[in-house]
Amino acid sequence: MKLTFGMACDGRRYPDFPGIEEGVFDAAVLGPVGLVDVLEIQLGLTGPRAAHAVRVAAYASKLRAALAVEPALFFAASFALDPWDTATALLAWRDELVAACWTGDAVGSTRPDALATAEAAGPDLPPGIADRVRAICAALGEGLELTIETISLIEPRDLIPPVWACLIDALEACGIAIIEAAAPHPSAAGDLSRVQTFLATGAATPLEGDGSFMLVKAETALVAAEALGEWLAHGSEEELAGTVIVATDGDTALLDLALQARGLPAVGQSAASQWRGALQVLPLAFAAAWAPFDARAILDLLMLPRPPIGRGAARRLARALSREPGTGGAAWSTAWAEIEADLAEHMADRTNAEQDVADRLASWREWTIGALYSRVIGMPAEAARRIATRVAQWAAETDSGRHDPLLMTVAGAASALGEAINILGLETLPALLVERMIDQVLADGAQNPDHVATAGGLRCVRHPAAVWGATPRIIWWDFKGPGDRVPASPWGAAEQEVLAAAGCRFESQAACAARIGWSYANAVHRAGERLILVSPALSGSEETVSHPLAHQLNPLSAPAGRTVRWSAERLLDEAEHHVAGRHLVRERVAVVTPPGQRARWTLPASAQAKLASRTESATSFERLADCQMRWMLLDVLRLSRGRIAEIPGPDQLLGNLAHEIANHVFQPGPVDDADAVLARAEAVFDELLDAIATPLQQPEYAGELAAARARVPAALAQLARLLRQKGVSVVGTELDREGAFADVLAVNGRLDMIVEHPVQGLGVIDLKWTRSAKRRRTELAEGRALQLATYGAIADPAGGPPVPGAYYLLSQRRLIGPDGTFLADEGIEAERTLAETWTALITTWRTWRDLALRGTVLATGAAEADTHMPADLPIEPGAEPCRYCELTGLCRVAVEAV
Repeated sequence: MKLTFGMACDGRRYPDFPGIEEGVFDAAVLGPVGLVDVLEIQLGLTGPRAAHAVRVAAYASKLRAALAVEPALFFAASFALDPWDTATALLAWRDELVAACWTGDAVGSTRPDALATAEAAGPDLPPGIADRVRAICAALGEGLELTIETISLIEPRDLIPPVWACLIDALEACGIAIIEAAAPHPSAAGDLSRVQTFLATGAATPLEGDGSFMLVKAETALVAAEALGEWLAHGSEEELAGTVIVATDGDTALLDLALQARGLPAVGQSAASQWRGALQVLPLAFAAAWAPFDARAILDLLMLPRPPIGRGAARRLARALSREPGTGGAAWSTAWAEIEADLAEHMADRTNAEQDVADRLASWREWTIGALYSRVIGMPAEAARRIATRVAQWAAETDSGRHDPLLMTVAGAASALGEAINILGLETLPALLVERMIDQVLADGAQNPDHVATAGGLRCVRHPAAVWGATPRIIWWDFKGPGDRVPASPWGAAEQEVLAAAGCRFESQAACAARIGWSYANAVHRAGERLILVSPALSGSEETVSHPLAHQLNPLSAPAGRTVRWSAERLLDEAEHHVAGRHLVRERVAVVTPPGQRARWTLPASAQAKLASRTESATSFERLADCQMRWMLLDVLRLSRGRIAEIPGPDQLLGNLAHEIANHVFQPGPVDDADAVLARAEAVFDELLDAIATPLQQPEYAGELAAARARVPAALAQLARLLRQKGVSVVGTELDREGAFADVLAVNGRLDMIVEHPVQGLGVIDLKWTRSAKRRRTELAEGRALQLATYGAIADPAGGPPVPGAYYLLSQRRLIGPDGTFLADEGIEAERTLAETWTALITTWRTWRDLALRGTVLATGAAEADTHMPADLPIEPGAEPCRYCELTGLCRVAVEAV
């Protein structure tokens, strides 16, 4: 077997095999991990490999055992505060020592000797890559034979890190021929040759701008992708086959879009991310198990592209949570009843249908309403193992043998977490420790499984040192800094001296920097015809810095100026360009003026037909009075905003909670005294909080919740006091009412509270949780209390005349209404009564509806809307009809004129 070894060749490399043009047999190009795998197979050293999280857990157990023997070890304080991160850091130190030939014995220095104490304590530590290398070296020293003939080195031998250099030396001692890398020499012509000579010898010859070496600058990565895609599209298919792209940030999604838009193959490089949808099942499953109940975590779990329960069931539960974020409300119970009915219908033809439905429901309930554990006390290890096992089983069952990379990653991470919990040996896991462990098992993330390379000649590598063979053209796609960093050693100079005396061999920072510098120059030397370095000024939203190689080449590139530098933004302004030996021809695209703002729109017949048999509500009346177009789009045509389910904000949650408490404490009949209402409100507060407003229990809303505990019961007690003073009784709360008016107008609504006076008759009270009373006072004063007027019109189920109404402002504890209303504790001088407002509203509705039936709809917030406004409109649009509207982009009110 003939091997080629390079430090950056474990992933994508170019070429893939030695002798690729004439064929290859029994040869391979390997990186460090690949070389270790080959050697272990040949030496019989293979065995199960532990995830890094399992190694950290094992090392944490070793550190705990060491502290039990010697409590004063230097890491004692940090381990007590954060055992996982402490174990992670010290394991990295320990592995660095092993790579430097440390035997695990004390050397006479405090910190290394503390690690030696840990090495001898606790359970066995699963081997890391350094341990595996040392085991291979020991086996080679025993004279075991290998079937490897030669190993060709890509890096210069003196730049290989010590642990790998020791392995190469051991292999050479076994009779394997080590072929060292040849010194670089210019293989190109023109400017590229001058750049290669400068990097190899330091001799600077002025560049002439012949296109063989080019620096492409761009303000954004998007324009850089367009420019590079255009340059590649102007070449032949044969030239694609000799082009290698270096993408060190690991993601070519933006570039691939530009390539595919021009019919070119995508290179398909995807960065690993721990935030991909399926990977979030594991952290969300644990987040849903902490008390207090986290409705947002459950909602996020249900809204994943692949939720752990059926998609239909997930949507129903998500809608329930968005309305009443809790697990004891009517919406939640209704959602589960519908889910059970759907399952029963779907499984009706099964032999054990009833049991199958019960099992499925039990499984799904475990994901959404399982046991909750205190973050302060922690979670039992057995419970954490069950959650990890459940996630692993879900991933395996969902995958069903398809080998989906995301699901396999989830299964592996969950299994590693379960194993780490076992090795850790704790009975109770603190919340911080659980979160640290989850972060660790997901640290490597996963690539986008849908982002793949397509057939074609283009090749892509992640590191400049992964190009180990000559190629005509190299394009460094993301040529930006800071580049590879030299790792800082945790060991001080005195410690390194003691360790060196014990036989440990550390790589110096200068040697590491030299290897990094060599890898940069390597990409330059491998190019035979052309080298293009593409530098975006912005990467995402962050400003980039220059690459170290750009600084190194500055003595050549700066004097050459624009002869070797080209701005990608010129591609947008000029029709012809000569860039890197190719003549780019662009065609100007005609600029089309987008639709402008207009006040008057024409309705098609299909839209007019939807006006028949409509039922209005107080909300639709408010929209109509402000803007006919908004009413038409949202209420008549039912245009959806397309938002996903979301948890309401604290104000809405407090309002919902106050309404539900009022519904419980105000029963039909005479109003109880204020003290009894206060006691009942306080008694049901926590019960209803858990049922419909659990997000208020989260720490960030502690202030609002503390205030609500006092203010909501006190506000309802004050309402009871005011109602008793007025001598009214409660007809009911949260009552559905409907009515028919003017022959064609149907109205419905849900009324917060209907009361009855022995003399004055019925009245409507609308509860409002608001920070300020100004808006409601203004509505009453201007005769625009449309919601109150609508509720008054439909309050009497017998269809009587509109009844009086008032707002009860819970936060301010004020019962306000128009002057002369028997319900109002505080009368507001109004331009018209609620009955007059209702009459005006019917006329306004009829006017706008008739205009729509004639095929016209107005955007009242648009310029020149006044010229189209119907005459004698009783209720005119408000001063700012577009202030809270979500459609301003559609009607162009919020779009600047071009």
